[in-house]
Amino acid sequence: MNTMLFFDYETTGLDPGRERPTQFACVRTDMDLEIVGKPTTLYCKPSPDHLPDAGACLATGITPQLCDEVGLPELQFVREVSRELGAPGTVGTGYNSVAFDDEVTRFMLWRNLMDPYEREWKNDCSRWDVMMAVRATCALRPETMDWPRDDDGRVSFALERLSSANQLLHESAHDALSDVYATIALARLVMERQPRLYAHCLAMRNKNLAMQEMGLERRQPFIHIGRGAALTAGLRMMLPLAAHPTNRNEVIAWDLAHDPRELLDMDAETARKRLFTRVKDRPEGFQRLPLDSIAANQSPAVFSNLDVVSNLRAAELGLDVDAAMKNAATMVRVLQAVDVDRLLGVVFARDSLDAEADAEVALYAGLLGNTDRRTLDQLRLLDPRELSAARPEFDDSRLATLWLRYKARHYPDALSPRERDKWEEHRFEKLVTGAGASRSVAMVREDVVRYRRALVASSDLVDPGKLRILDDVLAHANGIAAEIDPYESVAPARPDAAPALASISPFPVQPDMFGGADSTMSPRRRAIARRA
Repeated sequence: MNTMLFFDYETTGLDPGRERPTQFACVRTDMDLEIVGKPTTLYCKPSPDHLPDAGACLATGITPQLCDEVGLPELQFVREVSRELGAPGTVGTGYNSVAFDDEVTRFMLWRNLMDPYEREWKNDCSRWDVMMAVRATCALRPETMDWPRDDDGRVSFALERLSSANQLLHESAHDALSDVYATIALARLVMERQPRLYAHCLAMRNKNLAMQEMGLERRQPFIHIGRGAALTAGLRMMLPLAAHPTNRNEVIAWDLAHDPRELLDMDAETARKRLFTRVKDRPEGFQRLPLDSIAANQSPAVFSNLDVVSNLRAAELGLDVDAAMKNAATMVRVLQAVDVDRLLGVVFARDSLDAEADAEVALYAGLLGNTDRRTLDQLRLLDPRELSAARPEFDDSRLATLWLRYKARHYPDALSPRERDKWEEHRFEKLVTGAGASRSVAMVREDVVRYRRALVASSDLVDPGKLRILDDVLAHANGIAAEIDPYESVAPARPDAAPALASISPFPVQPDMFGGADSTMSPRRRAIARRA
């Protein structure tokens, strides 16, 4: 029998691959959204090679000191999370969970030598994202609920704003358990007021059914509702063109609001530029190529029945259905003149991962072979006293790095002197020099100064609790610096050198530049000197 596990993470920052969980909460319900289990809340101890973002700590109120006091070591934390999400028949569910929370889980499993995908399919398990159903409700049945607006007039899908607009209980935004209860309430609202739409969206957690809705073999138009196309509430009429060349779970489709004849004389390099040029690098007049790759294994809101969009709603959105159908007929002729499989195979070919990329963020560089997977399973079963003698051989080069860091974080006594040096070098490079886009001690110091200035400059009364959070974040960073950079090769941020912020954002954009001066002693020599 299936149950739904509504869950949420709070983390040290925005990037699910690089950041660390600080809090996990979950509540289990039956498929009718009636609660059937007790709520669970877990905290995770800080990692010795990672620093939190000060803005994230301000948003959640969770400090490194709190996590260190009440949290579980990450290895125990990940086991408890896996036990909940991997229980037979579990539908792992959250709000924006496919894009964020599921990624947090995957990367956490990966760096702890566990299968990052198994819990999503084994034992009749699956995953689903309530946000997909909410977006579909907004696009197709907007009368269902009230929709809050951003300053620019667009619908806001922020959980706390939706909860407030619809009088749903949400006691504390950015508290994991509070977010979980708000997600359940929002899902129940859609289920009760739009049961058929809810049931269809829930069914799309089955990637085979999602593939059928997109109908690649039929090459017939379908409806897709996602983040893009803001003017039409994310709703687009699409035509499937080809399977993704490297991911069998993705379908490449054309947005039928656009004339497909521009494909007739287009080469692969031009198409790549029009698809993948970053927003900040786009010249004036840039027009993105109206192609998208839709993942069937990410619970997409897709509909083969075009009548799901009423004529009235299409008119409200400015969706020209007749023009879209004409473009679909035109695409049939274009496909007779263009080898679309060959073109898209080149355009969507994923470049190999940068050889310098860190192993912990290289999860998607390739699946592990069966031999390596069996080796990891055996290593995790070893008694801690046996770890120092283990000399595993891996086919995948990423695993040697993961193995050393796994031991260093969880079983440091099992490290050899050479391994301990390499671990200390890793910490120094990451936390002092900011290697690999890491958050350095200097960056944390500068962030704390900026946030403190913004708090003091605010017209509101200064919240002493927020100042204490900043003090704790700074103390934690300074404690790490005292361990790995005792000679202060990175100078503390000067208050008069830090620019003031106009306002405080709970999720700040990470800086592109790393602060601090270069070290005058090699990381290896530092590590040796500290142990001497």
